[in-house]
Amino acid sequence: MERYLYFSNPNSGAPDQTQETAMYATSSLLGAAPASATSTSLHFAPRDGGTSPADIVTLTHTSGGHKVVFDGIASLVNAEKSNKPFQVVADVENSIFNISGVTACSIASTD
Repeated sequence: MERYLYFSNPNSGAPDQTQETAMYATSSLLGAAPASATSTSLHFAPRDGGTSPADIVTLTHTSGGHKVVFDGIASLVNAEKSNKPFQVVADVENSIFNISGVTACSIASTD
C-alpha cells in the first residue's frame, strides 16, 4: 500500500493556495539534506509530473536537529500505524508536528 506524507503551512486560516499544502507519495521522496543549522529540505519528484526541478518542502527545527528529522521521515515513510496510508508530517494550521523539534514548514512546488 502506497503511503503519503502531508504538509500544511497556510498564510492565514485554512490552506487556500497551491504552495500552502501538499501531499506526496512516499515513493516520490528523492532525498533530504540540511538547508541550514535549523532547517532540512526534503526533495520530492514534482507533483506536476515533470522531471525538474524537484518540489522542496523545508522543515524548520531545533538547531542541529537534522538527524532527528531524517529519522522521523524514515519512521513516517515506514509507518505501520493501523495501516493508515496518510501520515501528517507538519500541519501548521492545527499545530501538529509528528517529528520532534519541527516547528514549521514551507513548500516550493513547480505547479
